[in-house]
Amino acid sequence: MYNSVEQNNFDEIDKILNQDNNYVSIEQGSSKILQFNPTKKIEVVEKNKEKPFTQIRFIVIEPNSDNNEKWLDIGKKSARLIIAKLKEGYTLLKIERIGSGKDTLYIPTPVSSPVSNDSK
Repeated sequence: MYNSVEQNNFDEIDKILNQDNNYVSIEQGSSKILQFNPTKKIEVVEKNKEKPFTQIRFIVIEPNSDNNEKWLDIGKKSARLIIAKLKEGYTLLKIERIGSGKDTLYIPTPVSSPVSNDSK
């Protein structure tokens, strides 16, 4: 569809647009592998679209990416699912997004063995 010069221009623009983005974005029906750090503070953030609502903010790293910390803001129901996996010792999770809008749910699936809490 586009020649290599045009495609390279698009790729450069995408890099510029994404370099300062602090948020992890997961498209509907897709997933990403994220590294969670349970020592980082989990925050409650207030958002306002049509009306005010609350989300839970996790600090995560996308492995094999720039390794910069990013924010994953999700609803309470999804946050409970992720917290349950973190409590079991899993920190590397595949997060799958299903649904959209108010019906969005992020499903965590462990990617690696749980981290032992005995070493603390």
